[in-house]
Amino acid sequence: MKLFPLATLGVALLSVLAACASLTKPSASDRYFIEQVKPVFEAHCLRCHSGELPAAGLDLSNGARAMVSHRATGGQFIVPGNVEASYLLRAIARNGTHPKLMPRADLSLTDDQIGALTEWIEDGAHWPSGPAGELHHVATGENR
Repeated sequence: MKLFPLATLGVALLSVLAACASLTKPSASDRYFIEQVKPVFEAHCLRCHSGELPAAGLDLSNGARAMVSHRATGGQFIVPGNVEASYLLRAIARNGTHPKLMPRADLSLTDDQIGALTEWIEDGAHWPSGPAGELHHVATGENR
């Protein structure tokens, strides 16, 4: 009879340990966002695209605020899995099809940065929840 409660306790303990391990290791999608996407948004976009009145209505300070419709057209800034429909990529691509290219010409994104954002959207635009998904303006360190 003592084996049953010990076995049950062992299984429960292993389940708890596995759950804790999954909480501490970010997924591949989380890591891609944290390492490739978040730094671009923080360094090049948050200055204008955060706060109470973000430019064009796009607030990139967190995922819920970023996944909104473009106020003039009703299309979305970020359409997970659809690069062509994502206004964000039209604005940063610098191919002349968007009336306001972002960021300003003197702050242009590199091809690698544009590629990272393109790949992120193609792969579903995963935006982690919690602190990993909160962006902070690089200059101040504050959430804007």
